[in-house]
Amino acid sequence: MTTDAILERVLKLVAQSAGSTRTPPDAGPDTPLRDDGFWLDSVDLVELVVACEQEFSVMFEGEVDLTEHALSTVRSLANLIASKRPASA
Repeated sequence: MTTDAILERVLKLVAQSAGSTRTPPDAGPDTPLRDDGFWLDSVDLVELVVACEQEFSVMFEGEVDLTEHALSTVRSLANLIASKRPASA
């Protein structure tokens, strides 16, 4: 799966988590997951992380992977997922 495909799927998952009322009309890869973007709170982020683990068959290491930077934008989350997937996946 290409990085672009991962990015597209992550954007869809984030939009589902945020719902239509919190998804910006111009949402894209660099839209923040929290304030001034999708407005996800800590519970939303946990649910998103679980959804991503299931969708992409990856496991995140709490304090190592789930940093402020990794959870800052759609792109940063997609990059984390790409780094956790085997090269041939």
